[in-house]
Amino acid sequence: MESLQQTHQNVAAAMDAEVGYVDTHAHIFDADFDSDRAETVARAVAAGVRKIVLPAVDSHSHRAMIDTVRQFPEVCHAAIGMHPTSVNENTKWRDELQIVRNLLKEPPVKWCAIGEVGLDLHWNTSSLTEQCQALVIQMQLAIEYDLPLILHVRDAWNEIFPLLEPLHGQIRGVFHSFQGTLKDYRQIQELGNFAVGIGGFITYKNSSTVKVVEQIPIEDIVLETDAPYLTPVPFRGTRNESAHIPVIAAKIAEIKGIPVEEVMRATTARAQSIFF
Repeated sequence: MESLQQTHQNVAAAMDAEVGYVDTHAHIFDADFDSDRAETVARAVAAGVRKIVLPAVDSHSHRAMIDTVRQFPEVCHAAIGMHPTSVNENTKWRDELQIVRNLLKEPPVKWCAIGEVGLDLHWNTSSLTEQCQALVIQMQLAIEYDLPLILHVRDAWNEIFPLLEPLHGQIRGVFHSFQGTLKDYRQIQELGNFAVGIGGFITYKNSSTVKVVEQIPIEDIVLETDAPYLTPVPFRGTRNESAHIPVIAAKIAEIKGIPVEEVMRATTARAQSIFF
C-alpha cells in the first residue's frame, strides 16, 4: 500500500500529464471506501479521471465528505444539499436545511454545486409535500449562491417539472443518473442549461436508456459513477469506483458510433462549464 504522500505525488504527476475525464457524481467519502480511499483516488487518476464531484446526502456524512475534499483537493470537489430520501414527514428536515444554509454562509471548502437534491417517490410516496418544499428551498439557494444543481429524480418526472419550469433560465445543472424517456429529455432541454448524467446502468443488458442516449447530443451528456453504486459491466457485483468512468465512456462511444476521445472531450467540457 503506497503512502498518502506518494499518492499525492502520483496524482500531481498524472494531473499535469493530460486532460481527462470528470466523474460528476461519486460518494467516495462513503464508509465503503474507508480502508482504501487514497488508493481509490489514485486508481481513478491512473484511469484518466481528473476531477470527482462528491454530492452531499445529509449531515450524517458531511464531515466525511469535507475531510475527503481536504485530503484530495486537487481531485475531489464537494456539493452541499439534502438528498430527497433524507426528507420525510417524520424527520426534522428543516433543521437539516438550516445546516446546509450555515455551510453555504461559512463554507469549510469551496462548493461546486447544490446537491444531491430532488424528488424520490420510489422509496416513499407519503413525503412528496415535504420533498417538494425542500427542493424549492434548495433551488432558491442555488440561485442565491449562483451554483448548479445536482438533481435526483426517481419515479417523479411528472412531479418535478412543474417545480423547475417557473425558474427557467435561473437554474442550471445535471439530472443525475438519468434513466428517463426521450420525452423527459426534451422537457429537460426546455429548462435551459441542464445536462444529463449517464452512469454504469448504460452497460446493463436490455437497458432502456440506450435508445434514449442514441438521441441525446454528446454535448448534453456528462459522465458519472454514483460510486459505490451502479457498477458497470464487466465489474457488476463489486463496489463501483471512479476508475470505472472509461468503461462508461466506451459504452457511450459504442452506442453513438463516435471515438471514445470525443466522448471524453465533450463530456469533460460540459462538466467543466457546469461545475468549475
